[in-house]
Amino acid sequence: MKLISAKIRNFRLLKKLDLDFSTDKEKRLTVIRAANETGKTTTQNALIWCLYGSKALPQKGAYSLFPSDEDGSDGKSVQVSVEIEFELAHVATFGKGNHQYKKATYRLVRVCSEGAPKENTIVRNGEVRTLWKVTPNGTEKVNDNDVHATIHSALPESLKDVYFTDGDSAMSFIEAAASQGVKRKRVANAIEALLGLNIIDKTISHLSAVSTEFAQQIDNKDYAKELEKIDDRILGLGEDIDAWSKELDECRVVLADINKGLKIKDSEIDEALTLGDKDKLVQEKQKLQGAIKRNLNSLESAYKEISRVASCHEMAMALLQKEIEGAKEILNDLNQAKQLPKVNVPILEELLDRDYCFCGSDLRSGSPAGDEKRRKIAAAIEASRESDLIQEAASSLFYRIRSSQPGMAREAWLEKYSTESQRLMSLLKSLQEQEEELEVIEENIKQVQDSQLIKLREQRDKLREEQQRYRGTEATRINQIGEAKVRLTELEEDRQKVGRKLGKTNTSASNWDVSNIVKKVFVEIKESLRKEELGKVSKEMNRIFLSMIGSDSEKSEFSMIRHAELTEEFDIMVYGPNGHILNPDQDLNGASRRAITLAFILALTKVSEVEAPNIIDTPLGMMAGYVKQSVLLNAIREGNQIILFLTHDEIMGVEGIIDKYAGMVYTLTNPAHYPKMLLYKPEVKATTIVRCECDHHMYCRICQRRSVEIA
Repeated sequence: MKLISAKIRNFRLLKKLDLDFSTDKEKRLTVIRAANETGKTTTQNALIWCLYGSKALPQKGAYSLFPSDEDGSDGKSVQVSVEIEFELAHVATFGKGNHQYKKATYRLVRVCSEGAPKENTIVRNGEVRTLWKVTPNGTEKVNDNDVHATIHSALPESLKDVYFTDGDSAMSFIEAAASQGVKRKRVANAIEALLGLNIIDKTISHLSAVSTEFAQQIDNKDYAKELEKIDDRILGLGEDIDAWSKELDECRVVLADINKGLKIKDSEIDEALTLGDKDKLVQEKQKLQGAIKRNLNSLESAYKEISRVASCHEMAMALLQKEIEGAKEILNDLNQAKQLPKVNVPILEELLDRDYCFCGSDLRSGSPAGDEKRRKIAAAIEASRESDLIQEAASSLFYRIRSSQPGMAREAWLEKYSTESQRLMSLLKSLQEQEEELEVIEENIKQVQDSQLIKLREQRDKLREEQQRYRGTEATRINQIGEAKVRLTELEEDRQKVGRKLGKTNTSASNWDVSNIVKKVFVEIKESLRKEELGKVSKEMNRIFLSMIGSDSEKSEFSMIRHAELTEEFDIMVYGPNGHILNPDQDLNGASRRAITLAFILALTKVSEVEAPNIIDTPLGMMAGYVKQSVLLNAIREGNQIILFLTHDEIMGVEGIIDKYAGMVYTLTNPAHYPKMLLYKPEVKATTIVRCECDHHMYCRICQRRSVEIA
């Protein structure tokens, strides 16, 4: 799939914007020069909406398309439309087994009518999607039933976050702000989207339903009824886990959007405060926020240590001190009385292997005396089994606790607990003081009488409320899923026990057994596929990353980065000399952090073998020199069609590469930047993003910017 052009109408601030993309195989790069707040993310969302509809937009579609500068109080709606023209390559069959590689051009149009949001409710009506095939004789409408398959065969929706991304979002795979579990989940989701594992998941769910159906057909006698009940509960728990997992994934997607929005709002507020000569206050706030973040990380570590101390061996010894001392006394007495270790069954069983006893008595099989003694020995073996088991348990316990000192364990545990508790209380006190200080600073910031600041703060407060609400939902679902999985494991064990007791002639039970075996096979296939593709992505990511940063583990003895990989636990790991582990988000510089995440994205596109455009917003932020040039070159080499939104600063230093590889370069400008950032007053009547044909070397009266210096 290659994008040819796009026409966007009334999509937020994109009132009338036409985009063109390079389809030249040799010059596959398209550069759209655009400063911050110039609709880069909005443009991506417009393209995503056209391809996949409202459900693919941020916040599960609760994303207003209504132009934000319009009043809308009169209840009037506007027509929103996005049109994408793209090229698809496919293999056509003709004659007897002959094949030919052909290209076809399509035009996808999505339109809707939308009014201004009312009480945070989106008013969107009449969303219609139409696909046209462009032919030499005009256009032919594609059957509505075939539209979904045509689009998803070219670029599956599950891969949209891989092919439509930005430098900041890509960092979410390694960012320290996310927990290890969240980062692993993001990487795992990307791998699963690459493989299309949802099909196998559906098969596994279907097999679970079939298993339940067979369980219900088992004769309702003996253990069959019990098995049927257990299987019903297992199916119910499985459905609950699937539903909760889906809600959890959706919740995390919304949280990612909210966190991104909060970062943008914080940046806008800080910029407004700095412009208002409040830079010192902003610096104090940022410094304090950094200290709070470090304190929170320390708190997380302290809570984990307290949890470990609360479940350690010393605590168990301290709690059971009296019982252990009593048991030691009894077991010592038994040992001194030569009762430990003492077992009878092995000795008696050895007699049955002999023809004569140690004392010379006849034990031969077949002789009257021997058979009589053998019967008595066998009876003695059966009578001794239970006592032998007790003796074995007592012996094991004796050797385990005879050298233990519960009294000393108690003192050691109390010392550990006291140390960790004091550390925890100290951290909590420090955090409270820092948060109180932050409240004072934020209260001082609020004193700034600025309507724009007030509006930005209201937007930020609303985002924070949503963040808290979704965090609560996230925590609830994680807890529910965890408890359900524990119960599911217990029920699976119960089902196996009951299943073994079913009659061998019960065919439904056999079918039930087979369906469970098949389900297990599919689960193993899923894990095997995931691990196999994980290895491929890991290998490609390492190759691309090392190339981006100019590190060669074999040639450079001074290189501090030798290797990068994806582990089986879905962690992105980076290694230095001698296998030293480097934390990607803390031990790498800003350029290398962006490089590793972009390498992961490019590796996914490479392994997926889906030929589609990579549309990336601000990929070269925080980069300079060799790494900046290398990242851009690698993106061009590894991609099929590269469309980049670059700021003016990102373009500096890579002009030569753009000259060589870009087939299309133009500029987007936001008129709202006049007069602070734009030199000339825009000749537009409304706030809308404007395109001009200036490339990365040129400026005109539309896009010429001031050299801004903030004192």
